[in-house]
Amino acid sequence: MALMLLADREARRAIRRERLFRDRRNPLDSLNDEEILTRYRFTRHGVFQVLERVADELESDTRRSNAISPLMQLLTTLRFFGTGAFYTVEGDLHDVSVPSVCRIVHRVANSLARLTDRHIRFPVDIQDVMKTKQGFFDKAGFPGVVGAIDCTHVRLYGAPLGDDEPLYVNRKGYHSINVQAVCNASFKMTNVAARWPGSTHDSAVLHGSLLGEMFENGRLQGTLIGDTGYALRPWLMTPVAEPTTNAERRYNRSHRRTRVTIEQVFGQLKRKFPCLSLGLRVAPRRACQIIKACCVLHNIAKELREPEIEGELREDEGNDDIPYDGPIQDGTIQRNRIINAYF
Repeated sequence: MALMLLADREARRAIRRERLFRDRRNPLDSLNDEEILTRYRFTRHGVFQVLERVADELESDTRRSNAISPLMQLLTTLRFFGTGAFYTVEGDLHDVSVPSVCRIVHRVANSLARLTDRHIRFPVDIQDVMKTKQGFFDKAGFPGVVGAIDCTHVRLYGAPLGDDEPLYVNRKGYHSINVQAVCNASFKMTNVAARWPGSTHDSAVLHGSLLGEMFENGRLQGTLIGDTGYALRPWLMTPVAEPTTNAERRYNRSHRRTRVTIEQVFGQLKRKFPCLSLGLRVAPRRACQIIKACCVLHNIAKELREPEIEGELREDEGNDDIPYDGPIQDGTIQRNRIINAYF
């Protein structure tokens, strides 16, 4: 009986997949591979791989006449992520209104964001930890690194912020979400915190995050590597501010070559999904869901070995750090040990 139920479930799933993939309005049928990648940020194969992960949720919303199929919902959302403009997406689809596009984008973004725990995972078991450390060590000889950490700002436009409006003004003077991320040496994100207003300092984001709490309490092992916007801790190494020895200079060079990985990840993320570079015209809560959805898609693209998107970022996309000014004695002792042992 169990085998019959399993076979029936697989048969129904195959029929559903065929119906999804042969959507009569499928715009992929009229585009070549380069056009698909440019428009939807994934290859044809990649689009359907992403669809497999969200189709069940999206299909539940299409069980009525004239509903928009899961494939079209996904393509609509990917098009928005690639442009940041609801009106551009409406122009592409012709028969879908701007309000409908907005609803679709938020529905799909929520579905993708719910995949965060599945696709964005910090290394915890010994095998993954050792693999992550080796990957970073192979880059520049920095020992024990389990993640490169930094924050990046995603601009907010026009959304009502109410009494919290001043909290969203970052030090460059515009409204934003300050997004913390950690990556491994393979440019995959292993942790994302997308909920802090733009005025929040990078070190405060880490201090208020579950990741920071777990490192502080000794529940996570290894070393994070970050810029001078973070407090130097036994588990978070920052550069030597004013190196005076050759060993300290070698340490700083290795640190820089290791830490740049997270900057490259942010660049890849914002080139692939320009809505994060151009800014989001939605409320902060919805913006955070879109950010998490894009981070999930970034990792899926890495898993599928999807092509990188080439292009330039806006000049103000850098997240220049404000040096942290606080007690660092324990971190200094650990940093000196690393310098003396490896550099």
